[in-house]
Amino acid sequence: MIQTIDEYKIIENGEVIGEIALWQYNNQKLPHIEYKVKPEHQNKGIMKKHLPIYLDRIKGIGNILAVVKYDNLISIKLLLNNGFKHIGKINENKIFIYGI
Repeated sequence: MIQTIDEYKIIENGEVIGEIALWQYNNQKLPHIEYKVKPEHQNKGIMKKHLPIYLDRIKGIGNILAVVKYDNLISIKLLLNNGFKHIGKINENKIFIYGI
Protein backbone atom coordinates (compact mmCIF):
# COMPACT_ATOMS: atom_id res chain seq x y z
CA MET A 1 0.00 0.00 0.00
CA ILE A 2 1.24 3.48 -0.86
CA GLN A 3 0.77 6.38 1.52
CA THR A 4 1.02 9.96 0.28
CA ILE A 5 2.97 12.05 2.77
CA ASP A 6 2.85 15.41 1.04
CA GLU A 7 1.76 17.00 -2.26
CA TYR A 8 2.78 20.26 -3.90
CA LYS A 9 0.86 21.61 -6.89
CA ILE A 10 2.54 23.90 -9.40
CA ILE A 11 -0.06 26.39 -10.58
CA GLU A 12 0.28 29.00 -13.32
CA ASN A 13 -2.59 31.20 -14.51
CA GLY A 14 -5.01 29.20 -12.37
CA GLU A 15 -4.03 25.88 -13.98
CA VAL A 16 -2.19 23.00 -12.34
CA ILE A 17 0.74 22.43 -14.69
CA GLY A 18 2.78 20.10 -12.51
CA GLU A 19 3.18 18.54 -9.12
CA ILE A 20 5.65 17.10 -6.68
CA ALA A 21 4.66 14.38 -4.26
CA LEU A 22 6.32 12.54 -1.43
CA TRP A 23 5.01 9.04 -0.78
CA GLN A 24 5.99 5.85 0.95
CA TYR A 25 5.39 2.15 0.57
CA ASN A 26 4.34 0.59 3.86
CA ASN A 27 7.24 -1.88 3.78
CA GLN A 28 9.99 0.69 3.06
CA LYS A 29 11.76 2.98 5.47
CA LEU A 30 12.51 5.92 3.18
CA PRO A 31 9.93 8.05 1.38
CA HIS A 32 10.12 8.54 -2.39
CA ILE A 33 9.82 11.80 -4.28
CA GLU A 34 8.03 11.97 -7.59
CA TYR A 35 7.52 14.96 -9.84
CA LYS A 36 5.94 15.72 -13.18
CA VAL A 37 5.10 18.63 -15.44
CA LYS A 38 2.46 18.54 -18.16
CA PRO A 39 4.10 17.87 -21.55
CA GLU A 40 3.20 21.26 -22.98
CA HIS A 41 5.02 22.96 -20.07
CA GLN A 42 8.18 20.83 -20.09
CA ASN A 43 11.64 22.17 -20.92
CA LYS A 44 10.79 25.61 -19.52
CA GLY A 45 12.70 25.30 -16.22
CA ILE A 46 9.56 24.85 -14.15
CA MET A 47 10.86 21.93 -12.09
CA LYS A 48 14.29 23.57 -11.83
CA LYS A 49 12.51 26.44 -10.09
CA HIS A 50 10.06 24.45 -7.94
CA LEU A 51 12.03 21.39 -6.79
CA PRO A 52 14.40 23.44 -4.56
CA ILE A 53 11.40 25.22 -3.04
CA TYR A 54 9.76 21.89 -2.32
CA LEU A 55 12.92 20.32 -0.88
CA ASP A 56 13.33 23.31 1.43
CA ARG A 57 9.72 22.87 2.53
CA ILE A 58 10.30 19.22 3.53
CA LYS A 59 13.92 19.49 4.73
CA GLY A 60 13.14 18.19 8.22
CA ILE A 61 11.87 14.87 6.89
CA GLY A 62 15.36 13.35 6.47
CA ASN A 63 16.58 11.18 3.61
CA ILE A 64 14.37 10.58 0.60
CA LEU A 65 14.71 8.56 -2.60
CA ALA A 66 14.11 9.35 -6.25
CA VAL A 67 13.94 6.58 -8.88
CA VAL A 68 14.97 7.58 -12.39
CA LYS A 69 15.52 5.69 -15.65
CA TYR A 70 19.18 5.75 -16.66
CA ASP A 71 18.47 7.68 -19.87
CA ASN A 72 16.44 10.47 -18.25
CA LEU A 73 19.42 12.80 -18.20
CA ILE A 74 17.39 15.94 -17.53
CA SER A 75 15.88 14.47 -14.39
CA ILE A 76 19.22 13.06 -13.24
CA LYS A 77 20.86 16.47 -13.65
CA LEU A 78 17.99 18.11 -11.77
CA LEU A 79 18.40 15.70 -8.86
CA LEU A 80 22.19 16.00 -8.73
CA ASN A 81 21.93 19.81 -8.78
CA ASN A 82 19.61 19.61 -5.78
CA GLY A 83 21.81 17.53 -3.51
CA PHE A 84 20.86 13.99 -4.50
CA LYS A 85 23.58 11.35 -4.81
CA HIS A 86 23.59 8.23 -6.97
CA ILE A 87 23.33 5.21 -4.66
CA GLY A 88 22.66 2.27 -6.97
CA LYS A 89 20.39 0.64 -9.50
CA ILE A 90 17.28 -1.44 -9.07
CA ASN A 91 17.60 -4.02 -11.83
CA GLU A 92 18.96 -4.84 -15.27
CA ASN A 93 16.67 -2.20 -16.79
CA LYS A 94 19.18 0.31 -15.46
CA ILE A 95 16.80 2.28 -13.32
CA PHE A 96 18.93 4.23 -10.89
CA ILE A 97 18.10 5.30 -7.37
CA TYR A 98 19.14 8.69 -6.12
CA GLY A 99 18.99 9.62 -2.46
CA ILE A 100 19.34 12.74 -0.41
